[in-house]
Amino acid sequence: MQNTDKLGEEASEDQLSGRIHILGLGNVGNFVAHSLATRPSRPPMTLMLHNPRFYQLLVQRRNRISLFTNGLDDIKTEFDVNVRSNEAWYSLPYSAQVVDRGGEHELSEKLLKKAAEEQLAHAERDDGHIECLVVTCKATDTVRALLSVKERLTRDSTILFLQNGMGQIDEVNASVFPNQSDRPNYMSGVISHGLFRKAPFHVAHTGIGSTILSPLPRGGIDLSANHGYDVDWAPTTKYLLRSLTLAPSLVAVAVTPSDLIQYQLEKLATNCVINPLTAILDCLNGEPLYHFSFSRVMRLLLIEISSVICALPELQGVPGIEHRFSVERLRHITVKLMNKTAKNSSSMLQDVRARRNVEVNYLNGYIVRRGEELGIKCTLNYMIMHLLAARRGILMQREAEAIPIKHPAIEFGES
Repeated sequence: MQNTDKLGEEASEDQLSGRIHILGLGNVGNFVAHSLATRPSRPPMTLMLHNPRFYQLLVQRRNRISLFTNGLDDIKTEFDVNVRSNEAWYSLPYSAQVVDRGGEHELSEKLLKKAAEEQLAHAERDDGHIECLVVTCKATDTVRALLSVKERLTRDSTILFLQNGMGQIDEVNASVFPNQSDRPNYMSGVISHGLFRKAPFHVAHTGIGSTILSPLPRGGIDLSANHGYDVDWAPTTKYLLRSLTLAPSLVAVAVTPSDLIQYQLEKLATNCVINPLTAILDCLNGEPLYHFSFSRVMRLLLIEISSVICALPELQGVPGIEHRFSVERLRHITVKLMNKTAKNSSSMLQDVRARRNVEVNYLNGYIVRRGEELGIKCTLNYMIMHLLAARRGILMQREAEAIPIKHPAIEFGES
């Protein structure tokens, strides 16, 4: 029987438009868009903005994404845009955007804002099919963001999750794509570049890292199977993977799914220490180094984290797991990363200072949930989650000059 999904027969790579949509224009989203635009033969790109206000900010920046490296700004432009307004997406191609391109006079920010508002009012609705979608929004926003584009994705589409933390794909499967037969193809990635937000659409590249990518088998990862590159991945998956690995500044490499999950767990372990503790202590990444009290807290956290990771059923039978995720090795790579990024502020500290939602539920919260499944109590990771909730609550209380503190169970979606 022939496949009768929304697109009919599966298209080949040659039949693809090659357009890449980017959902989530924070540090990572801007870095990916800028990196793809650096290629000599850049792919067509669409920036997906969930709020008209962000489009106004983009227009005020003359449709430019800037990457600050070694004291200089590298500017890329000519991005197409989709804007979410009134529960629908609207298309704003670069050729039709009101952007000051250095003519006889420079438009003021007030005029640019007014022009953006008028342009949005006359934009055409866009319900077009999305072939390749790079999701870089915060893990806390993943389900809501994908629900807004669900009708534009099919089983021939490919979604790349390039985010901090773990567990969001399980939530997407449960809440957005519950039927495996209709589910888009998935890729996942781990990015280790140092990135810092200077302003909207203006990111500082503070440290060269890498981007590790892997397609995910439709039926989930089975580490006992040898999922390599002989799998018949979808055309959109192969195209997106090739496009990203050809962008030099991303330093992207493709690995097998079983390798990817181990890289993800390594990054999760270091983030479970660096992000929440620097956010609670309100300090730079390198400041707690070599303080006895911090080293004790770090070791106790890593004992719990190591115990959970080494007991995960999906890792059983994988050679070298006990060594790779031992407490001493996790401590070593955490200290090494803190030294490397000593002058940086963690993403979670930046979020706390800006009063944005934090991703601790997908870091320490992931360890707590997996520990409960395995009968391992992760008391310290649970405490860290609620210390962070308390700090955010106190800061918000001060700003609002209010007495009640938001209950942490509400913040982290607990019952």
